[in-house]
Amino acid sequence: MRTDKELAFELRRSGKSYKEIAKELGMSKSTLTVWFKGHVFSEEIRKSLTINASTESTARLQNLNKIRGDSLDALYHRAMIEATLELEMNKNNPLFIAAISAYWGEGDKRSRNNVRLINTDPLMLRLFIKFLVRFCSVTRENIKAAIFIYPDLDEETCRQYWEKEIGISSFHKTMVLPSRHKTKKLQYGTCSVIVSNTYLKKKMLLWIDQLPKIVLNTVSK
Repeated sequence: MRTDKELAFELRRSGKSYKEIAKELGMSKSTLTVWFKGHVFSEEIRKSLTINASTESTARLQNLNKIRGDSLDALYHRAMIEATLELEMNKNNPLFIAAISAYWGEGDKRSRNNVRLINTDPLMLRLFIKFLVRFCSVTRENIKAAIFIYPDLDEETCRQYWEKEIGISSFHKTMVLPSRHKTKKLQYGTCSVIVSNTYLKKKMLLWIDQLPKIVLNTVSK
């Protein structure tokens, strides 16, 4: 009868990995390491093991991605259900309607996870921030701002203005836009309010799609 060691070598020569041999013979990988030390197996075996390991790794990654994808799909489906219920509850609330209308006109609809509204009027941004806090459960600490100015404007002055007017102190890097003439009307530049949240973005897109239809149907009756 062949010994475990002989079987181990035979399995190794057939292209089995340490893990597979240890499982088949019911022993530890450390024992195999001692047995195989100093023995050079063929290049074909090493290539085969490398390919097998790569295939297994790819399969595991694909499986994890599928699980993650299924979980995200379920999560975003829940977001759509919540958004539909919240729209029905708040469709007559003036703050809700005003904020969704503002986002419909001036909001970011293209990015996957940024809820971003840009405007030159601080009152518009304050209204939107109030909407985020009251209806979307977003804390002020999670709301960021960013300003866009022209070269003739002082960055610090503009930042202090927007910080005071909208009550947000966390700013992204200021963007300086090229201009050949003096800026007269936009003396403090333009400001955007930003929340990075894919779950909320799903809701916002549903709201701006459905609310105008609801309003039009109500008006036409």
